[in-house]
Amino acid sequence: MFAQGIQLSLLIGPVVPVPVPRAVLDALESVEVSTRTGSASGFQLRFTITARSELNTIFLIGGVTNATPFTPALRVMLILTLNGQAQPLFDGVMTNVQVQPGGQGQPGSLTVTGEDVTKVMDKQDWSGLPFPAVPVEGRVALLCAKYAPFGLIPKIIPVLFPDVQIPIDKIPAQQGTDLAYIQELARRVGYVFYVEPGSTPGTNIAYFGPELKVGVPQPALNVDMDALTNVEDLSFSFDPEKGVLPVVFIQNQLTRAPIPIPIPNINPLQPP
Repeated sequence: MFAQGIQLSLLIGPVVPVPVPRAVLDALESVEVSTRTGSASGFQLRFTITARSELNTIFLIGGVTNATPFTPALRVMLILTLNGQAQPLFDGVMTNVQVQPGGQGQPGSLTVTGEDVTKVMDKQDWSGLPFPAVPVEGRVALLCAKYAPFGLIPKIIPVLFPDVQIPIDKIPAQQGTDLAYIQELARRVGYVFYVEPGSTPGTNIAYFGPELKVGVPQPALNVDMDALTNVEDLSFSFDPEKGVLPVVFIQNQLTRAPIPIPIPNINPLQPP
C-alpha cells in the first residue's frame, strides 16, 4: 500500500506473521493504531469484502484462534517504510473480527480489531507457580522469556530496594496470568509495565521500570491559531472526588497516642 512515498506492509500469521496477498492489501480501506498508557494499545483494520472475497478465510481463522487459550494467536504486524527504512508501526494479535454484509450493490466490510502482545500474556492462568529465592527482576525475566517467539525483549530496570524471600520462610508464587502477576509486581515496587514495538520489525520491548516522565521538550499544542494550529480538538476535565491522600497512623510507645502521617503522591521514581 503506497501513499505519498510511504509504504505500509501488512503481515498476518500464527506467531510468525507472513506478508498478506496483494488482494488483501487492495481491499484495505483504513488503518487505525492507538497507543495508550495504563492499558493495552490496539489497532483496527477495515477491509471491503464480497461473498467470494479471500478475506473470509481471515474471519474463519480468527474465530478458531480466539476459541480457546491453547490455540496460537493470530499475529498482526504493521510496518511503515519511509525513505527505505522500515519502522514497526504496530505488533499485536487479533482479538475480534466483525463482518458487515453489503447491500444494494455495495460491497460489505470486514473490521479486524486487535491488541498488543500483552493480550497473549493474559490468556492462561498460572496461579501457584513457585519462584524460590528469585528477585522481582528475575521473575519478570522468566515470565517474559516464555513469549520469545513473539519477539518479546525484556527491558528491566533493577528495583531500588530489593526484597528476596528466604525459601525456608516463604516461597513467592504466581497469582493469576503472566500479565496480571507482572503488573502486580510493578505496582508493589512503584513501577509500570507495558509492551511497545521495538526498533526492528518483529521485536517487542517489554518495559518494567519507573514511569518515564522526562524527555525532549515537545512543541506547544495550538488550537485555532490559523497556520500554527496543530490540534483539532482539545479538552480538559478535573474531578476533585478522585483525589486520594493516603494517611498512615503510627503509635507512640510512650504516650500511646496515634500520630497521622500523610503520604503525598510524590516519590523519587515519579517526580511531579
